[in-house]
Amino acid sequence: MSEHPSQEWFEMAEVRRRRLSASVWIPLRRSETVVIQGEKNTIGLREEVDCVGSVAVALEHRAIGERLSWSDIGLIKNPGPSAYKNLPYKPADVHWFNDDQPIGVDLVLVHSLNGNHEREWFINQDLIMALRLLKEGDVWLAVDEGYEEVIRRRRDAGGNVVSIDIKSEYLRDYLCARGMALRISQYRQRMALLDDPSYLSWPENGLLVEDDKGRFSSRVFGVDSRGWMTGGSVALMQVWRTDVDEGEDVPIFDGESDENTEYKSSTYTRPDTPYAYRTEGELWREDWIEPADRSTRIRDDDPVEDLAYVVDASGERLPASALDNEDVGRWLWFKPQVIEALLGFRGSSLSWYSKNTGGVKCSPDYDTHFGINAGGYINVYAYDIAKLPQWQQRVWYGHNAAPDGPVSAELMSAQMGKGPADTIAPEARFAELLEELDVTFVKGFGSPLFRPHDVQQDVLSRVHRFRSLAPSGILSLAKDVARLTADSFDIPFLRSVLKLGPKETLGSIKLLQAVLSKAINDEAEARKILGPLVGVYDLRLGDAHLPSSKIDDAYALVGIDRSASAIDQAVGLLDKVCVTFEAINLGIQSAKEGQ
Repeated sequence: MSEHPSQEWFEMAEVRRRRLSASVWIPLRRSETVVIQGEKNTIGLREEVDCVGSVAVALEHRAIGERLSWSDIGLIKNPGPSAYKNLPYKPADVHWFNDDQPIGVDLVLVHSLNGNHEREWFINQDLIMALRLLKEGDVWLAVDEGYEEVIRRRRDAGGNVVSIDIKSEYLRDYLCARGMALRISQYRQRMALLDDPSYLSWPENGLLVEDDKGRFSSRVFGVDSRGWMTGGSVALMQVWRTDVDEGEDVPIFDGESDENTEYKSSTYTRPDTPYAYRTEGELWREDWIEPADRSTRIRDDDPVEDLAYVVDASGERLPASALDNEDVGRWLWFKPQVIEALLGFRGSSLSWYSKNTGGVKCSPDYDTHFGINAGGYINVYAYDIAKLPQWQQRVWYGHNAAPDGPVSAELMSAQMGKGPADTIAPEARFAELLEELDVTFVKGFGSPLFRPHDVQQDVLSRVHRFRSLAPSGILSLAKDVARLTADSFDIPFLRSVLKLGPKETLGSIKLLQAVLSKAINDEAEARKILGPLVGVYDLRLGDAHLPSSKIDDAYALVGIDRSASAIDQAVGLLDKVCVTFEAINLGIQSAKEGQ
């Protein structure tokens, strides 16, 4: 005897309790069959079917929408264009009631072709364009919101589309902008083939429950080994023409009549002994997905939540709406960890305008000008925060702090003073010097110093002072600096410059030191110049639990003040590496000019 599913499983109490309107992901269309166990037409088979159809109904047609059910918007309907005599043309996305009254739009369209072509489900392009989504495979992403997944298309094991779902908050924003609500109809079935259904306590003719959770019914009937119902009579009828002349080359037939047709009929009774009992629980229900009370994404309505930022040392807070003025004349303070939080989003980037000012964006179209003050805090002009989309403001808001030290001097100069500071961030100089070193070596020796690297730009984007704020951050920063320097030196090229034999083994930094020593004719000076790179290379091994004395020696080689703040230590490391690059450049260039 097979293991029987419980009566509760058939009755879907947990499904009936949950409302689709309360889900994070809303199905726009779904046709999914999940085989839980067993094989077709075998006792013990259990499977579940979940189907959903929907239509966005204009609010003025809400009363008509209330009448729409599975027979109107379920999978039996294939939203698409139509044209009939004496009726106007129906565009693909327009939903008609009674074949002549437009009441809304279909958000998923079905494209059917003749022949052996699968039906295709298309998402309404107005929905895609209104929400400004980017398609990648079977997902659509909100580029302006950190590439958040908004719509997803799921497939079964055979690659067929079984569901298209949209995140509720985006759908509701769209519905608000269009003045619509989404009417959803769902059909769900749980079925099993049982050898003995007597443990179920349903009435003999099944169970029927109609309430605010939908309409649920159950039934049990016998089936044979092919899955056909047992018992009952079946009537068969055969009809044929009597005026067929098989010898006629081009036959032409008149209309059918009693004179040119004959028929015969018969009946038979199906065996009443079932192979198994097909047991089903079925649920039909409708629901509404209401529009949001405002459309902040599409219509740019003011958000419900007005974030209040600390604006002075007393802790006074002002809402973003009060700061959303270009002439507000206030700055905000943020903990420096906000930069790494922003850079955690896809599409983010960090750029530098001067040593202590730059731009940060967590999505491609929003660049926020910031400064770093003497206490290591991030300063931003209040208006530049208040004008951001609210999802970005929440990231900044989570790191908002009371004023600590004056506003960044370089930011103040750029925004209210004489102009941008005449300084350069070591991060920016680091990137420039990598290129300058290659140019110098090409001119001096005929080949660049660094080997091309597929992930160079990705690693380079992580070389910045804010990396030091994480645990072991300075060590992680050193590791990436080493990847771009010592690990990227073209060793065969450096060996060829020195004309080394195969038995002469030197590490990458030692090779560069030897080349520099030969160029400037001063081995001690070359060792001194390369010291910071040696220290950085040693620091990268700090994650391997080197003794503290070794780490202390590495810090000393780089020339980092360990009593300084984490950010200042990172700036010190990058500064020292840049000074090393500049000294190498100068040494090689001077040597070649003196030849």
